[in-house]
Amino acid sequence: MSGGASRPRRGQRGQVLILFALCAVLLFGMAALAIDGSFGLVQNRRAQNAADFAAFAGAQQLGGTTICNGPGAAPSLAQMVSVVQDVINANAPAVGSSWTGTFLDAEGRPIPGSGFTAASGGGGTYPPPGACGLSVDASPSWNTFFAGILGYKTLTGSATAQVSNTTKGSDVSIVALNKVGPHTVLGGGSGSFVVEGDMYLNTLVSNQPWTEAGTGWAYDDAVDAKGNSNIHVYGTIHSAQGTHGGLPLWPLDQCFRDVSAQGEGTSAPGDPGGPPSAPLYDPPCSDAGANVTVEYNHIDPSWTPINDPLQSAGAPADPALSSTDIACPGLAMHTYASLAAGETTVSGVTTLLPGEYTSPVQITGTATLGDCSAYPGEPAYPGIYRFDQGLWIDPAAGAQVTATNVVLSFQNPYPVAGNVPGQVVGGTFAATGSGNGAPCLPSSTMSSSTSGAGGVPQAETSAPAAPCGGTSPQEYGVTAFGDSSFVASGLYGTGENYSLLVGGAGSVSLTGPTVGEYASTGGNPGLILYQDPSVQANFGFDGEPGDSATISVTGVVYDASLAGYGSSAPQDYWDGRGGGIPFYAGGTMQSGNGANWSSGGPAESSGSVTVTGTCIVDQFNTDGQTTVTIAGRPFALPGASTPTLIG
Repeated sequence: MSGGASRPRRGQRGQVLILFALCAVLLFGMAALAIDGSFGLVQNRRAQNAADFAAFAGAQQLGGTTICNGPGAAPSLAQMVSVVQDVINANAPAVGSSWTGTFLDAEGRPIPGSGFTAASGGGGTYPPPGACGLSVDASPSWNTFFAGILGYKTLTGSATAQVSNTTKGSDVSIVALNKVGPHTVLGGGSGSFVVEGDMYLNTLVSNQPWTEAGTGWAYDDAVDAKGNSNIHVYGTIHSAQGTHGGLPLWPLDQCFRDVSAQGEGTSAPGDPGGPPSAPLYDPPCSDAGANVTVEYNHIDPSWTPINDPLQSAGAPADPALSSTDIACPGLAMHTYASLAAGETTVSGVTTLLPGEYTSPVQITGTATLGDCSAYPGEPAYPGIYRFDQGLWIDPAAGAQVTATNVVLSFQNPYPVAGNVPGQVVGGTFAATGSGNGAPCLPSSTMSSSTSGAGGVPQAETSAPAAPCGGTSPQEYGVTAFGDSSFVASGLYGTGENYSLLVGGAGSVSLTGPTVGEYASTGGNPGLILYQDPSVQANFGFDGEPGDSATISVTGVVYDASLAGYGSSAPQDYWDGRGGGIPFYAGGTMQSGNGANWSSGGPAESSGSVTVTGTCIVDQFNTDGQTTVTIAGRPFALPGASTPTLIG
C-alpha cells in the first residue's frame, strides 16, 4: 500500500477566504454596533439633555416678561439664540449649530412662523406676542469608529424637547362698550393698575380734542394714564378698527409714540418711531410733566365694535326688573321696605336675605349676603338681590362683608351727600335728583399741575351755589369742560351717581353663582354685579374719600347704562385743560378716589380692588392710591358676538 497526505483542493481554499471575509464583515458589524452604537446612544442622550435644558432655559427667559405673563423686560431674539446655543455647547458639542427653535404659546402649542435657528436674531427683533415657551429640535452628528469601514463615516441623531409657562393673560378682563369717548380705560391714580388678560375697546373717534396725527396713525387716547399712574396689561389691547382724518386709529396718546430711543421694539415698516411691530412696548410718557407708563403685550387695532352682549338675544333676564322672577325656588317673592324696624343700616353681625330692597341699604358692620339657603330649610340655590335705591357697603376697620353664590342688581343711585344732589331735612339727607357723574369737592380743591397741562386750574366752582347741596362740610360741583377743553357753561358736577358703593376700611368679598341662568361654564362664577341698563348709574370701588377697604370681586361685573353710548353719548370732562378725566351719569366703573390734588382736595383712597372676572362697562377709571387688579376669567356670556368671552 502506498501512503501520503492528501492535498487541499483549490476550490476549498476559495471557500475559506469567502467565509473569512463574511466573518470579518460580521465581526466589524458587531464591533460597529457595539462601539459606534454605544457612542451614538451617548451622543443622542447628550443631545436630548441639551434640548431639555435649552427649552427650559428659553422658557425661563420668557416667563415673567411682558411678552408672556409678567412685568419683566422681554429678551430679544438674539438673546434667545445665545441662551440656546450656550446650553447646547455646554451639554452636546456634537449638535453645534444644528438646531431649530420654535416659540410656544401658553398652551404649549407652536406659534406659526416663529421658528428660528442659530443664524437668527439680528436686527433687534423679538419673540412673537404670547410667546411663553420654547421647543428645541437638536440634530447631533459624529464620526464613527468601525462603521466607517462599512461606508458610514458619520452618523446623525435627533432630540426634541419643549417647555412652556402658563400665562396670566389670554382671558378677557375688560370690555369697554362706549363707542365714541376717549379715555375709555383711564389710569388716573398713583396706585398700580394691572390688567391680567385682554381688553376690548369699542371707541371710534368722532369728535374729541386729544386725537393727534403722527407717523401715519391717529392716536385717539382710548387708553391713557395720568399723573403718576401706570397701566400694565398682560394681554392684548384690541382696539376699534377705524380712521380719523384719513389715518388708522392707534389707541394711545401720542406721547407714548416714540420707541426709537427705548431699544424695546421695532417700528412698523417705513414708519420710524411709530407703533411697534414687536410685542414689547412700555414707553414712558413725560407729556406735561407727567411720568407714566402704558405697558402691554400687544395691540391689535382691528377690533369690530359690538353692541352690549347682555342685551342680545339669549342673554339672561335683567334681574333688576320687577318682571323678572328672582324668588328662591319654592318660595314667594320677598320684599323688604327696610332691614328691621325702619332701619336701613346694618351695623352689627347680620345676614341679609335674597329679595327686593325698596329702600337704600347701607352696611357698616360685619354682614353676610346669603344665598337661598339663608332661608330656613332652603337648598343653596343662587340668591338674587334687587336694590332699588342703591347699596353702600361701608364696613368699619376689622368688619367683613361677604356674599357668595349671589347676584346683586341695582337701579337708582344711593342718596348720599356728594353722590347725588339733595338737601338735609330734619338731619336726614334726601336726594333731589341724580348725579351727572362728576365729583363734588371742597371749594379749595386744586387739580394737579400734570393734569392741568402745566397750570393749576381750580377743580371746583362755587357758582351756582352748592349744586351738591346737603354736604357737610360744604362741597361744590366741579367745573365741567367740553370736547375742546372749554368750560361748559352751566354744567357743574352734581355727584358721581353711584348705585353701588363698596369701600370703608374693612374687607369685602363678593362671588357670583356657579349654577343657574346667571352662572358661567366650567365651574366659573357668573354675574355678580348687574346695573339695570335702563337706569343710568355708576359703580364705585373705594370710590369715596379716604376709603381703604380690601375688595375682592369674583364674577362678571356689568354696568353698560350710559344712555346712547353711540354717536349721541356725552363727552364731558371734570378735569379739563389737559387732564381729560371724563364723567358720565352711567356705565362707569370707578376704582379709587382722588386725582393727584395740588391742594385742598379730600383724602385720597388707598386699599385694593381685585376683580377676578370680566368687567363689561362703558368706561373704566382709576384714581387715588388704590391698587387695582383685573384678572380675566373665561366667562360664557349668552348673546355675545365677538369675542365669545369663553377664553
